[in-house]
Amino acid sequence: MSNDLLNSLTALLTPDIIRKAASVLGEAEPAVSKGATAAFPLLLASIAHRSNDADFGSTLFNLVRDPGNDVNLLGNVGSLFGPDASSHPMMALGGRLLAALFGNNLGPVRDGLAGHAGVRQSSAGSILNFAAPLVLAVLGKAVRSGNLNLASLMSLITGQKSSYTAALPPTLSRLDSFFAAPAAARAPAPPPEPKSSIWRWLLPLLIVLALLWMLSRCMGGKHEATTQMAPPPAVETAPAPAPMPAPAPAVEAPPAELPSANFYFDVDKFELPVARSGSLESVIDYLKANPTAVAVVSGYHDPTGDAAHNEELAKQRAQSVKDAMLAAGIPESQIDMVKPIETTGSGDMDEARRVEVSIRQ
Repeated sequence: MSNDLLNSLTALLTPDIIRKAASVLGEAEPAVSKGATAAFPLLLASIAHRSNDADFGSTLFNLVRDPGNDVNLLGNVGSLFGPDASSHPMMALGGRLLAALFGNNLGPVRDGLAGHAGVRQSSAGSILNFAAPLVLAVLGKAVRSGNLNLASLMSLITGQKSSYTAALPPTLSRLDSFFAAPAAARAPAPPPEPKSSIWRWLLPLLIVLALLWMLSRCMGGKHEATTQMAPPPAVETAPAPAPMPAPAPAVEAPPAELPSANFYFDVDKFELPVARSGSLESVIDYLKANPTAVAVVSGYHDPTGDAAHNEELAKQRAQSVKDAMLAAGIPESQIDMVKPIETTGSGDMDEARRVEVSIRQ
């Protein structure tokens, strides 16, 4: 395999591989080929565009040198479409690459690829999940064969940037809009406002009254030798106002409802569909904001037919949901996979082909 990274990757898209991918995704072969052909330059150009980001470069090099980065995958690409493809170790590694590159912006990347290729959004996400481990395998082979360090790897990638950019479709050329956004700096909390107190106005008033009384004593002393002055009138001070009533205790708002998502899969399919209720994005955002929370992924399966096949299909569907969360940057420690459950639902067989995602605090 040559050091031309893009050509090395596109050479893997043989007619047999495209045929297998189209069969698994349920899409037309030309559309799958168009999507995969665009996914490789998209990933390589995005990596090259981040070459000046030291943190990303370190993350990329660690992924490339990870012991799980199996370059033998390049000789067995079809294994990414087998029945156990969702649990393939390279799929998890590719998900980490996608999360490092795009973070929460993976959705817009997927949508842009879907629009370009003319495939469903879920299919575009699967194409990216298929392309990412192959990119890591190609980079891993280049590092091992050339004994490259981080600097020489980034030099190899950026040196071919023009070829990636030329292969990008116009709808995916605005790379800056896809990258994972840095964490926003938190503004310092404003200082607390001073508490209101009657002394803020009562103390100055008492001082003024005292000065007036002293002035009146001084003026009276000048006439003491000739005139018996009447005692100065007593200064009447205004009574202090009654203290303000204590504010009523704040009523705590009821706890916000925890996010959830429900996915209903097509018959004998495990590609991730659009959530019918709830939102996986809201679940992901909650998990990132609450590192101690755990997503519980529960798969259900049809009580009729071959029980072993149904249970395995339920596992693959639940794994598709887990892969999406891993690709968005959620660690495995925050995902709890529940053993598939047999159910008759409410009479609607869609209920037996669903995956539920809930939050456990």
